[in-house]
Amino acid sequence: MILREALRNTRRPLVLHAQQPASVRVERDGPVPDFRRAERVAVVAHWDAEGRVARSPRTLVESLIRAGYETLLVSAAEGPEPLDWVGGRPGAVTVLRRPNLGYDFGSWATALGRFPEVLRANMVLLFNDSMAGPFAPIDGLLEHFRLSDADVWAMTDTRQLGHHLQSYCIGFKGGSLEDASLRGFWSAIRIEPTREAVIERYELGLSRLLVRRRVVVDVAIPSWKVVDGDDNPTIIGWRRLLDLGFPFVKRQILREPDICADGAEAPGELRDRFGVEAGEWL
Repeated sequence: MILREALRNTRRPLVLHAQQPASVRVERDGPVPDFRRAERVAVVAHWDAEGRVARSPRTLVESLIRAGYETLLVSAAEGPEPLDWVGGRPGAVTVLRRPNLGYDFGSWATALGRFPEVLRANMVLLFNDSMAGPFAPIDGLLEHFRLSDADVWAMTDTRQLGHHLQSYCIGFKGGSLEDASLRGFWSAIRIEPTREAVIERYELGLSRLLVRRRVVVDVAIPSWKVVDGDDNPTIIGWRRLLDLGFPFVKRQILREPDICADGAEAPGELRDRFGVEAGEWL
């Protein structure tokens, strides 16, 4: 309650106002696509202190491009040097470089502000780079999104901190991003002081907004299939998610295995299931 009260009383700068247009630059091999013609668009939020795009986000970007998505990687890795793509930059990706403000929601807001025509696309996916993988094709999850009749979709949800869609991957169908309340949500993203504040105001806040607006939502792998009660499925239920065809593991588990009881077993499990060395994906 203390955090929520503090957030109500905080009016920090808007991300889109704090960033000067010249501080957001586009990098691409060839002309930027005409997003007015795009049926499918994916926006991947990225950050790395050294400007490195690891194997996980690169593989995700490649998977989305193969699935027919015009794909943007929005990087808050600052500096004039080009990003260092492990394995090379995919030629069909559009890169937005921006100041490190506003966390992932700031990156998504920046992309939607720079290319507002994306709001009208039939299918829009917003990802961040908090997951290691995909270690196997994501075609089944993307097909679930394509076939969903919902306006807003997510790979997973959780009841931790109150029921909400987990924001590492959220999809919007049928131009639903053009809804006035959602346009207002994205244009009002502010520079928050902590990751916890971002979760409270924007990850939980987005789901509260969807409930208030009675937006139809859908989840590919609902939390009740993965964990009991309000446990976080992407942490406590990482192994069960793999059983259900989810080819990712949260990067935090691989870097801080003590976060869950069986976290230290994750590298071996990935090796057995997918034949990969987890450290090569971080």
